[in-house]
Amino acid sequence: MEMKITGIEDYPKGKGRVSVYLNDEFAFVLYKSEVARYGLESGMTVCDEMYERIMTETLYPRARKRAMNLLKNMDRTEADVRRRLSEVYPPEAVDNAVEYLRSFHYIDDKRYAEEYIRCKAERASRKQIRSKLAEKGIGRDVIESAFESYDEEMGDCSISPERELIRKLIIKRCHDITNLDYDGKQKLFAYLYGKGFSVSDIEAVYSEVCNE
Repeated sequence: MEMKITGIEDYPKGKGRVSVYLNDEFAFVLYKSEVARYGLESGMTVCDEMYERIMTETLYPRARKRAMNLLKNMDRTEADVRRRLSEVYPPEAVDNAVEYLRSFHYIDDKRYAEEYIRCKAERASRKQIRSKLAEKGIGRDVIESAFESYDEEMGDCSISPERELIRKLIIKRCHDITNLDYDGKQKLFAYLYGKGFSVSDIEAVYSEVCNE
């Protein structure tokens, strides 16, 4: 496919950089000095050899470096890394950087999900956790695998973290559960159900608290 430079415009987020458009679509960002070095001009045709040279010499290394910097202070999902890189780099460079990170296990969605579950299990329902992980771009299979690993890690706990959280919320919301009327119970159940807990777990924990 013929690639024609249809625009070279100042990049708004950084001095000395420009956005390069190929066939009227955003392609990548380069420094002005690099545009001059490659001899790029608006209206010229970019051959496959030149495009590959720009990728391998400049954009692949730069995308990898940017990806590493994104992980410098916090773990991220693959989807988040891809989204951020895509703001500046073409798909080929994004794929190259992601594969580089994967090869060293710098990004691992299952590891991310497992750690997220450990941190949130005592504060959120599994439904809420699943929803948040999905929002972060983690696939359903990976999420379920992470929960399985978490359950194995927890072993034979006498009470699940989720039921323990329900217990804490009930006690916090009802100072004297023995005096709770029908409407109060329905409101409590609706509140807990809205938090993502199953009706069976809510009923079981409610009964345990009432009988204590």
